[in-house]
Amino acid sequence: HACMSEAMPPPADPAVHRAVQTVYTTDLGLPEEWTDAQRADFIDAEVDKITWMARADAATLGERSIHDWTRRHGGQLPNLSTQTALRAQARAQAVRQVLSTELYELIEADDDW
Repeated sequence: HACMSEAMPPPADPAVHRAVQTVYTTDLGLPEEWTDAQRADFIDAEVDKITWMARADAATLGERSIHDWTRRHGGQLPNLSTQTALRAQARAQAVRQVLSTELYELIEADDDW
């Protein structure tokens, strides 16, 4: 099943979808000539891209967080609930970082023009 999960898109985080939609409809704008379907497809594609990037970053951050916790606790691995909490924190951090670099920085770059 592991290889299937890599091929299947991760579920879109509603907060990521809202952020992408808000930035592209209010701050950056989309081409006037695009149809509603084209706009929706573009936003969905951006949400998918950000979701995949955050998922990859979260895996790395989660492993690093568990490794750091283990090191701080004399080599003892955290229990399952602690690992789950560390991975959840890593996911939230990854989403914030990817939204910042892939979306919010576009607003600043657009303002520079």
